[in-house]
Amino acid sequence: MPIIISLLVFTVLFFAGMILAVGATRNVIIERMRQVGELPQEAVDLPEMTKSITQRVISPMVGKLLNGIGQFAPATMVDHNKARLAQAGYPWKLRAETLLALQVITGVGGLVLGIIACGPISASPVAKISLVGGALAIGVIVPGWLVDHRAAARKIAINKALANVIDLLVVSVEAGLGLDGAMNEILQREEGPLMDEFSQALTEIRLGKPRQEAWRSIAERTQVRDLSAFMAALCQAEQLGTSISSVLRTHSETLRIKRTLRVRELAGKIPTKMLFPLIFFIFPAMFVVILGPGAISVMHSFGSIGF
Repeated sequence: MPIIISLLVFTVLFFAGMILAVGATRNVIIERMRQVGELPQEAVDLPEMTKSITQRVISPMVGKLLNGIGQFAPATMVDHNKARLAQAGYPWKLRAETLLALQVITGVGGLVLGIIACGPISASPVAKISLVGGALAIGVIVPGWLVDHRAAARKIAINKALANVIDLLVVSVEAGLGLDGAMNEILQREEGPLMDEFSQALTEIRLGKPRQEAWRSIAERTQVRDLSAFMAALCQAEQLGTSISSVLRTHSETLRIKRTLRVRELAGKIPTKMLFPLIFFIFPAMFVVILGPGAISVMHSFGSIGF
């Protein structure tokens, strides 16, 4: 088994080195032909000529393989993955079908690794089956877990930026700009996931999508409670014809009150969360430092009298 694993690793490294060497050699040859004038400049500057073999051959093949695997997935799983990727901001330019294909590939990889790991282990069949099943489950779960982790971090970033962005919108709208113009002005000054959502909404509005639907799309994509409430308030103000500036100011004050209450709630949970580290880590060390010398003295005293 170690010999087989070593051969597999050597094969992968060999082919990777060959691909890199071929790409580097090809770039050197093109540069030399350009210097001696045997290759026309327009031929060298073609996009396909400047790409490496990985970009021209391997990446398209892998992409087609992943898309082909993802085409066989049920529609419900595809829709679920689309929602997850939308919340995460489509990291690494993934598609729902590609994510499902990655889960299949990593699951098969985990299954193979579990089978290989069970080879030299002398255990019961139940234990081996559990090990293989655990490796398979981990392989299937890991891609989705990475996407969910990215989505959670993105939601936290949106919550942190929302209050400041609303304040900037209030200032811009009260200065005379429309809501779309205020958003566009903020987009030129700020960055982050919330700005990406606003940019996508403005693009959809320019392409003809109704403003209320674009705002509702932001709430559906992000699934952030405070941002969804803000988008609902904007839709209601647009529908009823009320003042946007008053809605923005009221929502900004409400959001800051919610943030203050949330901070107080987290501060109130600190004593309970500190209880377990105190009991299991700090108190034992304190007992050793405080009672240790006394215990040693007692032991010496009993030892001197014959106990």
